[in-house]
Amino acid sequence: MAKIKLYTRNILEDSTVTVTGAPDTGYPKARLYDRTISLYWKDTVTEAKTFHVDQGATGNESVDGLFIPKHNFNGEDLTWEYSENDSDWFDAVSGWTQGDSNQIEKTLNTALLKRYWRLTLTSMANPRCSEIFMSYGYEFQVDFSSQPTLAEVPNVQWHMTVGGLERSTRFGDERRQRTYSLFLDSTDLASFRAAMDDLTNYSKPFYLKDHEGSYFMVRLLDVPKENFMTEGHVTMTINLIEML
Repeated sequence: MAKIKLYTRNILEDSTVTVTGAPDTGYPKARLYDRTISLYWKDTVTEAKTFHVDQGATGNESVDGLFIPKHNFNGEDLTWEYSENDSDWFDAVSGWTQGDSNQIEKTLNTALLKRYWRLTLTSMANPRCSEIFMSYGYEFQVDFSSQPTLAEVPNVQWHMTVGGLERSTRFGDERRQRTYSLFLDSTDLASFRAAMDDLTNYSKPFYLKDHEGSYFMVRLLDVPKENFMTEGHVTMTINLIEML
């Protein structure tokens, strides 16, 4: 049976984040955790970079996913590491050479509860990226008795001329839309409610792993309603659309 994952909390938002060097005016480090994947952090200084995250002495969150949606790190060496004392560092995943400018996706088989995290980047000219999203993925079983639906939503407006000819104006890329039915027991329901609590009254987008294994940032199209079949067992429909 297929499953989906919702990554709804970026630990950078509630942590002390430090970045090597000084960002360019208008491209502050806050862009790394504002959940807006088309606004960038940028630094024109050519130097190695460390993105350091300190969750604090209490309230640490588990992490099992790293996502960097837009960047120019093609050809650069990166590491993703964790520490318990900010001195001894260990690989969360093996260091890698980024082979393209596509979204970076790194996931762990087992979530880690660590205070300190860091991402390192070898020296390069004009590094930039739009988001560094470190999160825990809540996993939910998809109810295939109510078939999931997948759609592409175009960003196009059609115009008809006086003579009846039609012409299109394309305003941007199409977006992926997903609709899932979920069947949740009491444990799953508690996890789902915790995931929704991360969204600050449903005001934040978040990362989805869809049932085909694709990762992308989405928002809710409407607030999911809990339909109780029996005490402790809930069905619901969740409607999601991709953020650009």
